[in-house]
Amino acid sequence: MKSYRTLALKELLSQKVTSILILIAVVLSTMMTTIVGQSIGVLSAMREQQAIAIGGNRYATFLQMNADQLHALEQDERLSYVGKSIYMGSLELSPSLTLGLMEYWDDTAAIYPSSTSVEEGRLPEAPMEIALSEDILKYLGFEGGIGDKITLSLQKNLRHNIADSYSYTAEFVLTGILKNNYLGYTSGTVTGVVGKELLNNF
Repeated sequence: MKSYRTLALKELLSQKVTSILILIAVVLSTMMTTIVGQSIGVLSAMREQQAIAIGGNRYATFLQMNADQLHALEQDERLSYVGKSIYMGSLELSPSLTLGLMEYWDDTAAIYPSSTSVEEGRLPEAPMEIALSEDILKYLGFEGGIGDKITLSLQKNLRHNIADSYSYTAEFVLTGILKNNYLGYTSGTVTGVVGKELLNNF
């Protein structure tokens, strides 16, 4: 065994350049493997954060459910959390951008941090309260502030044409200015938040 070690040492000393190049290649390959592994982890985390920013921190969405169906989900022990929200209608801000109003129940708003983070004021609580981002207010030409009234003409459409769409006009009190969510521009839809039980006022 000693003779092999001696022979290997002599070979390394006699071919210093080759030995150094091999050592550098090993170090570089190890570094590249580490970098690639970290990059994959970073990209995966970025995809997850982008998905949360665009669609919310949730695993599944069920649409147009009635009270019995919602109750069944809430009682299902396989589900760790069931959030509730109601789509209250939309307003076209431009040919490429639509404002959608959402009514969040309980703490469901926390699932959508990118569209419910408050810059000024607070999230709506009463039926005719609303929170909108600063860029949405500019689109609407609104020049008031927190506590002022804002009138919106909205259209409510149901998926799969299960019922006729209808239009309505509502006067809200602005309770909060949300942080701008520019990721919503990629899908063509930005979100505003209204207080609970809005429909009880019509």
